[in-house]
Amino acid sequence: MKATEQLTTSTPPPAVKIDVSAMPKHETDALCRVLIRSVTEAFKNPAFAAEYEAWLIKRYGGQPQGVNS
Repeated sequence: MKATEQLTTSTPPPAVKIDVSAMPKHETDALCRVLIRSVTEAFKNPAFAAEYEAWLIKRYGGQPQGVNS
């Protein structure tokens, strides 16, 4: 196993906590735009969308109430 592979398969890094209330609005808006774009692109992949749907069924027995896909 290569050293880089060993790093990625060992313990996960500690969680990062971000206090968004301390950030300027334009910064949080920019982060949200990136997140929305990334999620939109991810769901364009049929395999990703199918994996998410399978997770929904396993977790909730289907689509949670009040959520539209």
